[in-house]
Amino acid sequence: MSATDHLFEKLVNVVGPKYASIELCDRLVYSKDYSIEGFAGDYTPDVIVKPASVEEVQQIVEIANDLGVPIYTWGGGTSMSGNPLAVRHGIVLDMKRMNRILEVDPDNLTMTVESGATMAEVQTAAMKHNVFFTHQPESCLSSTIGGALSCMGISIFGAKYGYAYDQVTGLEVVLGTGNTIQVGGKSYLNVPAHNLLNLFLGAEGTLGIITKAILKVYPIPQTRDRISIGFPDIATAMEACKRVHSSGCWPETVYAFDRRSLVQYMERAKTPIPEELSMAILFGCSGDSDMVEKSLEVISRCCQETDGYELPTEVTESWWDSVNINRETFDKSNFALSHTDYEPDLIDACLPFSRFQEFSDYCDELKREFGWVDIDFGSFIVAGPRGPIPFCIYFAVPIDTRIPREVEKWFEFKERMYTHALEMGGSVSNANGVGLRSAPWVRDQLGSAWDLLTGIKSLTDPNNIFNRGQRGFD
Repeated sequence: MSATDHLFEKLVNVVGPKYASIELCDRLVYSKDYSIEGFAGDYTPDVIVKPASVEEVQQIVEIANDLGVPIYTWGGGTSMSGNPLAVRHGIVLDMKRMNRILEVDPDNLTMTVESGATMAEVQTAAMKHNVFFTHQPESCLSSTIGGALSCMGISIFGAKYGYAYDQVTGLEVVLGTGNTIQVGGKSYLNVPAHNLLNLFLGAEGTLGIITKAILKVYPIPQTRDRISIGFPDIATAMEACKRVHSSGCWPETVYAFDRRSLVQYMERAKTPIPEELSMAILFGCSGDSDMVEKSLEVISRCCQETDGYELPTEVTESWWDSVNINRETFDKSNFALSHTDYEPDLIDACLPFSRFQEFSDYCDELKREFGWVDIDFGSFIVAGPRGPIPFCIYFAVPIDTRIPREVEKWFEFKERMYTHALEMGGSVSNANGVGLRSAPWVRDQLGSAWDLLTGIKSLTDPNNIFNRGQRGFD
């Protein structure tokens, strides 16, 4: 019996034959995510296993330890950074069977869910109790709670409520030893000493497997409304965000797209974009109707004071429909899904606020050098958690993955982009996950703190079975 057959037999004994597979057709499904990284190597796992309980996860972890086999935790597979890919093959742990909504507690404004539940499932369950869960990314129909919490996660309501992991008050985590720990609870402040909760949030499964989460929910606002504002350039748009912040307005949504990116989003709806537009920001507010009306009025005035101008309502509503994706609005999504010739990937980096424009100019210069102007998807910026001031700038780069040289160019391009970001005093962003895409620069940024991080991992995962080879944990 081969080592893989022996592993498979042990896993079948845990989950049953229906929920484990070594068939190539099944394994290939888990060899790619939404990133270009998957095209750069063979990330086909040896075995797929789908646990239904924390006890089964514990048993799988114990088997992996006994046999020295790595485990790669898989949520919805919507990652754009390669973070669930089986770099050293081994086991892919598909968590989607663990998708129960265990409790919705509107009195304490919490809900308890298993990590395989999708954002849409969580949102639907919350709404039935007249509360809402704030994390709603464009991938909400298929991305899971565990995945969002493992890579921080941004969404359309982030300017008011923060990242996905800002919505967590408690976790159940299986460690690399097979032990299970509970951190936090229903209280909105759960830091009795050191903040152990945040140790596992944004860690992409490298320190432990999140199996359950207690999430914050909020009363449903009376109304939501929005406007979009055009600007001559990034720098002016960012000044407007500062002005909005100083006014006391607290928008729920702040998305900034350049013209190229906005045209891509509007393409299917055939919504005309004003010719003079260079940069645009979608501002959304929620609350009582009079508060929303006044907030949007003040936001519009602040933007006009910084050379902004309000865009037509049809642009605003089409833009909103393209990013506010759920079961009711999915068919209204305007994102250009017809672009089958290219696979878009992202450069995302946190820069000092004043250097967004400079970094964007560098990106445009580099795209010209690489010959990627005609198929350029442009750039976009997302507001910082708990405030209208943006924190991270993204550049979408479409790659023809059928041409090996184009894939090679992508890796050259991103090396120069991330290196330049660090030279500018910036940071690798975790807002869309680190994974394989930006992991090579994590050590550069952490410096001597990398030793501390590896020491923490040796405690939570002593045999390095979790996501081996990811984030530099070789």
